[in-house]
Amino acid sequence: MPASEREKPRHDTVMDVTEERIARVYAVAFMEVAAKSKDATALVEEVVSLVDDVLVHHPRLEQTFRSALVSHEQKEQVLDRILSGRASALVLNFLKVLARHGRLALLGSIAQILKKLDAERRGLTDVVVRVATPIDDALQGEILNRLRKALGGEPVLHMHVDPSLLAGMVIRVGDRVYDGSVNTQLENARRAMIDRITERIETAPDQFMSAGTS
Repeated sequence: MPASEREKPRHDTVMDVTEERIARVYAVAFMEVAAKSKDATALVEEVVSLVDDVLVHHPRLEQTFRSALVSHEQKEQVLDRILSGRASALVLNFLKVLARHGRLALLGSIAQILKKLDAERRGLTDVVVRVATPIDDALQGEILNRLRKALGGEPVLHMHVDPSLLAGMVIRVGDRVYDGSVNTQLENARRAMIDRITERIETAPDQFMSAGTS
């Protein structure tokens, strides 16, 4: 495989199981230290920003972080050159630990996990709301208040407009989905009608067999 393909940057949203386990170990270790600071969220945001605002726009830097051809000493020098005086000491030291253990390639995965861990620490719950048309601030506020009561925590709304819903909305909280869209209601009605017809055929097949006979 050509080196250009082998070291091609990737920003995967779905992590390999093994990668996720290793990334979680480092993320949890970082959070344990960050939680003792005055602002753990700010430290998490530093790591996330490095991925979202730096690596995404500078693929050659990510290639360097991922490359097995670049020694960890060289990677640490790069980190010092670009982040010294810009990043907090804790974040910079954490990145150097990743470099020494050959885990800088996991930085994107670690950042994803850190966001979730910090949200859990703060009692926040990500809620994805899909609506057929944009809704006003008053309705968003009502949705937010109802979710607060239902979840017992602080929901963070992520609104998405999806015209295919026709009307209504779909709310996703983690793995749970609450579907109140019109197209789903129509589909449910259609399935119910099919079920009723199927049940009648199964319980009284003679009626349908003789319906077309003279």
